[in-house]
Amino acid sequence: MARMLAQVYRVPDRVVMDAWRRSRPEDPLPLLPARRARKLSGKLLGAWSSLNDRQRTYLTCIFQQDQEVEEEQRHARYVGAEQRPAAEWRRMTLALSASSDAVGYTRIQERLREAGVHDPGAGSSVAALERRGLIVVYRDRVYVDGLGDVPRTRVEMTRPGRAVARAALGVPREAGPPAPLLSPWLWKIVVRVARAGTQGVDGSLAGRGPHYLAVGQSPDGRTPSRGFIVLRHPDGVTHGPYRWFLTDSGQHHIDDHLDAYRSLYPGIGTEGVDDSSG
Repeated sequence: MARMLAQVYRVPDRVVMDAWRRSRPEDPLPLLPARRARKLSGKLLGAWSSLNDRQRTYLTCIFQQDQEVEEEQRHARYVGAEQRPAAEWRRMTLALSASSDAVGYTRIQERLREAGVHDPGAGSSVAALERRGLIVVYRDRVYVDGLGDVPRTRVEMTRPGRAVARAALGVPREAGPPAPLLSPWLWKIVVRVARAGTQGVDGSLAGRGPHYLAVGQSPDGRTPSRGFIVLRHPDGVTHGPYRWFLTDSGQHHIDDHLDAYRSLYPGIGTEGVDDSSG
């Protein structure tokens, strides 16, 4: 029912589940059906089969670099570092039109060389992948000290390209936590605030976590945040710095799902969290 209501109102499942929990706290927890495993598409494997060995090597190396950069961005988000738009970091430098003695090799070129491909990396194989809609190629110029403006080729995986590579290489798509559970990054923030109890957490909480978790915020400007933390004065204080505290909804969420989180993210310590005060 929660999933159907979410579809009707065109909101994420967790919005309905959060509202349900707030308005009907005595009801059993609303549970969504388990996610069904995706079957490998014959169309995806067919697209891979249509490539020659060289084109497959290019797609594999570009995909591996795409995944490495994605992991770097995920780590940066976990530690609260400044976030770059995906439109920037998804575009990866494939080649610079200059001597390797002067500019070295890009990370993708290093992967290609390890796979036995030693050309500059901006030729017919790349064009073939772009024609098939597996990557997008961008060509511009970039300034290099001592050389001036140098032609640059950048590539970006498309969704179909990423899907083809995953299917062919047997790389499962990382499944997110089931609704309404939080990602590891957001759960760490909730645990930190919960542990702080009546002391609260410094109001300069880094990163975009508050957009997803804080009362009055929104991660995308359309759907509400989870409302699990709030920025306010400590109890009994009317001036001075604001601090982050757990809301009643945040404490209820912990009470409801603490065991599930401990099973899902065993590396995130939660000792004492169940004794936190909201």
